[in-house]
Amino acid sequence: MGRAPQPLPQYTPPGPVEQMPNMAAPQLRCSSLAKVYSAAVFSYLANEVATSRTEVGHLGVDVSLVPPAGICQYLIIWDFGVDWRHLKNIAKRDPLLAAQLIRFETDKSLQFQIVGYSDSTGGERNNIFLRTGRAKNVFHLFGPSARSRVFAVKPASHYEYLQDNTTAMNKAANRAVVVEIFAGGGTI
Repeated sequence: MGRAPQPLPQYTPPGPVEQMPNMAAPQLRCSSLAKVYSAAVFSYLANEVATSRTEVGHLGVDVSLVPPAGICQYLIIWDFGVDWRHLKNIAKRDPLLAAQLIRFETDKSLQFQIVGYSDSTGGERNNIFLRTGRAKNVFHLFGPSARSRVFAVKPASHYEYLQDNTTAMNKAANRAVVVEIFAGGGTI
């Protein structure tokens, strides 16, 4: 008669198991950028689309840096033309954008998330396409070092906006990309 097989010993690691750090995305401990959540859709006014596609557009400034709130900053590029994913030349030549791109490339402690936005007009499928395309086009402005520290390039969530969509200026502010800037190389 044969013996019953003996169970193999189970490996038990000595002491507590050390958790490996998550390198995917920093743990966010920052104040969120103010946003509006709404399913309301507002049509374009007369000449709104044509004005949006001019270099001047609807807003006086195309690039803004929201002051630090803790260890985070937000670089906002707005006033994209209606149905445009590309940046206007005036935005690409903006001195603030140029200075930030140099900072992003040289300050290795920074990490980034790039989020594209659209206004509420048009079908949601097209708006996701626009949001994603805008975020990707801003990503391509980054130098190679900064690009390696981008942990997400994505569209804003459904019904998420920077402003309500009730005016032409607010819709222009929603046709935007927000570069979320996190200091500290992931130890946030």
